Amino acid sequence: MSVTRTSNILQAGTRAKSRRGRNPSIDLEKIEHAVREIGSQGADISMKDVADFLGVNVTTLYRHVGGIDGLRRIRASLSRSDLEELPSPKGHTWQSWMRVLGEYYRRALLQHPDLLDFVQAALDPDFVNLEKEASILVQFGFEPRAALMAHSFLITTVTGYVQQELQTIEEARAGYAPYYARLFQNLDSQPERLPTLTSVNLSQKDLDRDLNFKAVVNYAIAGIGAQRDAPKDADKKL
Repeated sequence: MSVTRTSNILQAGTRAKSRRGRNPSIDLEKIEHAVREIGSQGADISMKDVADFLGVNVTTLYRHVGGIDGLRRIRASLSRSDLEELPSPKGHTWQSWMRVLGEYYRRALLQHPDLLDFVQAALDPDFVNLEKEASILVQFGFEPRAALMAHSFLITTVTGYVQQELQTIEEARAGYAPYYARLFQNLDSQPERLPTLTSVNLSQKDLDRDLNFKAVVNYAIAGIGAQRDAPKDADKKL
């Protein structure tokens, strides 16, 4: 074996040992930066795009985040910095404050649709807001367990509404008539086929997403108020 070839083999071995001994080329901070930069360009994130941005292969990135859901969770968590402060309960009854809180979460989810898949896990990973919101409900007169149940019911209601709302928006953008718009078409063309729905006398006002959201939240709050462990003093303000 020539001296030159022996030298090359030794150098290659040294480089391999060096690579094995190096610290990982990426960490959570770098991944978050990559996700933020790619997201700021309005692009959907993918494992390949983030890996390319970081200069690593997809397998390396996978070991750090566990797949595309991990990246989407990171992007959702980053959205927290853009959110408003929680609404103050001052001057509110528990019902009016929960209406304001519902609007708060609706705006957050509409502005950051990625949050829909994770909601509280992304919005409040350390449970700080949940503690704050539960303590406010307790001040209104809820027992702690009832406060958690009421909060959960409100968030579930808001999340379900926004999921349908975003679907309606997407259908309209794609030029496809949303579900309730098609209902109007059916009521106009064949009212006798849907007699109960025809008797409601629906109008275009019934397609107003803001008005519908308020109605849905009012139903949720009425349901909470009907529970045995709801506050007895419904008019109490903080």
